[in-house]
This record gives sequence, C-alpha cells and structure tokens, in this order.
Amino acid sequence: MQISYLSTIKGRLISTRSGYLLAITAAALTGMIHSLPKQLFSFSSSSTELNPLTFVAIVYLINGVFFTPIKKDSAPLSKLGRKNWIFILAIALAEVSGLVSYFFGLKQSTAINGSILTNGEIIFAVLIALTVFKERLHTREIFPFSAIIIGIIVIPIGYELFQSHLSITDLLMGNILILLSGAFCATDIILCRYVTGTVDPKRITQLTSFAGAAFVLITMATFHVPFQVDLRQLPSIAMLGLFGTGFATFLFLAALKIIGTTRTVLLYSTNFVFGVIFATVFLHESLTIVNILSILLASIGIYLLRNKLGTIEEFINPTQRGYKRGSYKTLCKTCQTNSCCTSFSSPLLFPTDIEKLKTINKYNDKYVQETKIRGKLLKSIKKKKNSECVFWDAKSKKCSIYKNRPFDCMIFPFDIFAINGKYFWVVFSCNPNSDWRWSESYLQTIENSEEFRHVLENIDSYHGHIDSDRSIKNETIEYSVIREVNFNKLYNK
Repeated sequence: MQISYLSTIKGRLISTRSGYLLAITAAALTGMIHSLPKQLFSFSSSSTELNPLTFVAIVYLINGVFFTPIKKDSAPLSKLGRKNWIFILAIALAEVSGLVSYFFGLKQSTAINGSILTNGEIIFAVLIALTVFKERLHTREIFPFSAIIIGIIVIPIGYELFQSHLSITDLLMGNILILLSGAFCATDIILCRYVTGTVDPKRITQLTSFAGAAFVLITMATFHVPFQVDLRQLPSIAMLGLFGTGFATFLFLAALKIIGTTRTVLLYSTNFVFGVIFATVFLHESLTIVNILSILLASIGIYLLRNKLGTIEEFINPTQRGYKRGSYKTLCKTCQTNSCCTSFSSPLLFPTDIEKLKTINKYNDKYVQETKIRGKLLKSIKKKKNSECVFWDAKSKKCSIYKNRPFDCMIFPFDIFAINGKYFWVVFSCNPNSDWRWSESYLQTIENSEEFRHVLENIDSYHGHIDSDRSIKNETIEYSVIREVNFNKLYNK
C-alpha cells in the first residue's frame, strides 16, 4: 500500500510538471502573436504593405483548415441548431473584431505596449462578470484588481498623455485600440460559455475560424481594401497564426485538464511577459522603467486575483457533450427535491474549498465542523437541526454560497461508491432514463481537476462520508453505476 501511494505521488508530480510546461508553452506562443506581427506590418523589403485585415484573414483561414481534419468526431453541421449557430457567429464576430482592433493598434503602438495592454481583456472580463453575472469583488480582491487597472491602463495611457502634453498621438490611438480589443475578447469568452457545453470545442474553433475569415473578407470587399501580401511573408504569417492561436489554444485546454483552472490561468497570464521579451529580443524595442512598473503591478494583481480569474476562465473550459437522451443541464432540470442540500450528509472540505470559504469570510465554527471518518479528521460543512445545509436558504430555495460551494457539492449528483473492493462513479438517479454516455467527458474533467487530487488522497474517508460503510449499497437513495474511477488518468497523462 505504501509503495502504491509513493508511486501515485511520483506520477502526480510528473503530471503536474507536464501541466505547468503546457500552460507556460501556451503563454509563450500567445506572447509571440502579441508582438512579432509588428515586424510584418513594417516589412521594409517589400513595396506591398501588409494590412492587418489581410493578416487576420489569412490567420483565420489557416486555423479553419487546421481544425477541419481533427473535428471528424464532432456533430454534423445540420444538428447544431439555430441557437448554437447564432452564438458561434457572434463569437466569430467578437474574436475577429478583437484581433483586427489589436493588430491595427499594434501597427501604431509598440510591441511592448501591445503585450502589456493586451491584458485589458482581464479587466473587461471581470467587469462583465460583475455587471452581467452579478458577481462581486470581495474586500481582499479590490487591491489586486486596482493594481491590474493601474498597471495595464493608467500607467501606459497616462504616461503617453503626459509625454504628448495631452494631445492625441498615433501611439496613444494605438494603445486605445489595443485596449478596445480586450473588450471584444472578454465578450468572446462570455459567449463561449453558452456553447462549449453542447458543441465540441474543435467544431467551435473550426467554424469560428472560417466565419471570422468570412467577416474580414466581406469587410475588405465592402470598403475596397485590396488583399495584398508578399509571398515571402506567408511562412511567417502561417507560423504565427498556427502556433500563436491554434496550438496555443490546444495546449491551454490540455493544461486545464491536468493542473486545474486556477494554476493554468495564473501561468497562462504570463503571456504578456513573453510578448515583452519577444519585443525586446527580436524587435529590439527598448524596455523602459514605466514598462517594468506596469509589468510588476499587473503581475502582482493577476497573482493575487488568480482565484477570481480562474472562475472567469472557466467560462471557456469545455465541459461535456450533450447526447440526445441527456446532459448535465437536463439532468438537473428534473430535480424537484433539492436533496443535494437537504437530504445528504455534510460535504467534505478540501484545501481549495477552505480557501474559497476564507475569501467570503465563511470559514469559522459557525459554518464548518471537524469530522472524524475512519480515524481521520477532516473538515466538513455544518448541518442545521432539520438536516439542511447551513448555507441552504429555505425561502429562496437556493445555496447562499453557490459560486463558492465546495467541490463535493459541485460534482453532485455524481459520487464515488466502493463496490466489491473497487471504487466506482455513480450518479444519483434523478434522471434514470438518461443515456449516461454523455457524462464521460464530464467525469474526465473531474478526474483531471486539481480538486480531485485531494479526493484521491482521502479516498478511504471520502467514499465513506455518507454512510458508515459506502461499500454497502444504500437502499434508500437510488443511483446508477457509471464506470470505475480512473486513478491513473490524472497522473500519467
């Protein structure tokens, strides 16, 4: 048993390192496309000036072609539905608007400024979450968010205004365009939230790429913008487009599965640092004290705000594909009893759960208790005298900490049972007629998450926290067995 545990820990460390490497590589590739295209727009060896619209059109066409052969397991176009088509076209329009705005801004600004200002996407994403989705910044999150705003907007824009004596220069207009691109990109992230649960991400990428290229080409035709490109530039454009967008997205999603959202987002947010490095090394731009101050403030703010950014980035994390006979949403819509908050035992708390409760000042004796399970002391949420969860609001019939609920609650109605000495995924049968094939990608997401690692480390206690012995079938709660828990997938990927 000890040898098996050590082997598991060793495998987890190897997997974690690979997750870190994937996230950092994705950040480096993204930083590349944030800065290096600047050189293409001032290609001195050609009499043909590369228009950012032409660059974006070629990039999207390349990505569309790249994703076409690898989306063969995706649903046919005829089955996407009108609603999904509307969202996909809206995503494409937001994406292409952001990219065009960014590259027009980059053409007038510096690559260093472009790399720093591109993180304006973070600011707009948080603002959308606060206004549209009614999230709120906790007291401890106000300072890091302010640091991001100062580092990304106030210092670069303010310094340029000071230098130009409050006059509007090309450099200032370039910076503003880059900031505007962040608003489009944040909108893109929010829109992706509505289709990634029902449409395969590869299909989304393919369709948005072709649609984005179509939008650009139509715009160019409407305003009589010539499609001109020097053939010597095509290899560079292809490399930047394919690696800076296509492969970067793939690596980002792979890292999400291995090391979880928060750590992936934190590492990926270093893409602007890589952009600055590329700008100084390859474009020979000067790094000023003002640039360094912006980078430091933005980096500190992003690090301290990493948990909030993680929840926002989850909007683009692909969850599960919906099959005809069921999906996670249709499963929960059948629930009439709210039994997850009123009829089951207290959810266990793991380190990430404890951290979330601390951020909302709910980690104290009023809400949390210590529970001894099979000789091991663990933390759990308290219950009221009527067996309802202490965070359950009976009047509104809602969880009062839903956005910060524990991992144990997040995965409900899925759970782990010990059956004949082995651990199995089960689902409490609030929708017994569902075709459970749809749940496989959802279970894989759970198994590859950072939180699930803590479940594995406490598996002997976890599978026994509803009954004294979960290996004994609970006759009072109906459930369906899906498949055996995959312990190795998290570690040996």
